[in-house]
Amino acid sequence: MIKGMLSRYSLGLVAVAILGLGGTMPAQAAVKASTVTFGQLTNQNSHRLAAIREAARQEILTKTHAKASRVAAVYQVKLPTHMTKKATLTASGLRMNLLPNSFKVKQIVIPYQQLTGKVINRYLPKKNRTTGLKYKKSVALTFDDGPDPTLTPRLLKILKQNNVHATFFEVGQSVSRYPKITQAVVKAGNEVGNHSWNHPDFSQIGTTASVNQVIRTDRAIYAATGKLPQYVRPPYGNITAAEGRKIQHPIVRWSVDSRDWAYLNKAKDINEVLRTTHPGSIILMHDIHAPSVAAVPTIIKRLKAKGYHFVTVSQLLNQQALPGLQYFAANNYRTAGK
Repeated sequence: MIKGMLSRYSLGLVAVAILGLGGTMPAQAAVKASTVTFGQLTNQNSHRLAAIREAARQEILTKTHAKASRVAAVYQVKLPTHMTKKATLTASGLRMNLLPNSFKVKQIVIPYQQLTGKVINRYLPKKNRTTGLKYKKSVALTFDDGPDPTLTPRLLKILKQNNVHATFFEVGQSVSRYPKITQAVVKAGNEVGNHSWNHPDFSQIGTTASVNQVIRTDRAIYAATGKLPQYVRPPYGNITAAEGRKIQHPIVRWSVDSRDWAYLNKAKDINEVLRTTHPGSIILMHDIHAPSVAAVPTIIKRLKAKGYHFVTVSQLLNQQALPGLQYFAANNYRTAGK
């Protein structure tokens, strides 16, 4: 049955390709959409279903050309929570019907490229399926607390010179102040994640306040880039189980702490990262300290000399990070808040 669905799906891709070139499709090759349940799409995995909801929110905002002021509202749209609910596989993506909502959208189609790692591979076109890491010795550089008007652009130049991409966990109030720098981060091929609005300890401010911190920062990043951030890194790495359930993003922690915030010393930053990095590491640094940024060229050079390859968090986690879980390194995760 699954094979049949994929065959019909493949015909749909051919149809789109031919029609895009100005051709016509014979009647017998018309696309037949396939109905599936969310249980089938996710293999009954509630975290995968939460990830589909995450993709749906982005599609609603994109479809309606929504302003940033509407970001909070998209979290109020009722989206599927039951595995028995149905959706439709089409040539262009996963079609979902929506309940009445403030966006006045009755139906969305989530492009398949937005569902990589969220939907079981067999329901996706081959080009959108997850695969293993290309390089065994892969690591992800991550930078917290920016954007900084001076140091972040300097870091972007260093990364470009070394042909390296990284993941930036940015503070919402700084994104709001320097949106063009956040835009530059994304334009250069890097990822932007959510690091709260003004860097409080989530475990101390309560679930409601923590969720508001995340949504407010989502709004700032969306205003700057047109995209909701995929990940959240809670300040100090602290998050409760309740916050992990309520925050609608995967939580990204780290396995290597450069301690650059404590050392403020280029040589010590370099030594700490080199001493503690292993294949699959997520490396924590900050782009608001000059010694940290100054340490990056040497860190990259020496790790490359050891055979390491630098990737984004998404690439390191094989595009499979899911809401409700927290990730420390490749193949190292557990329930958020535990």
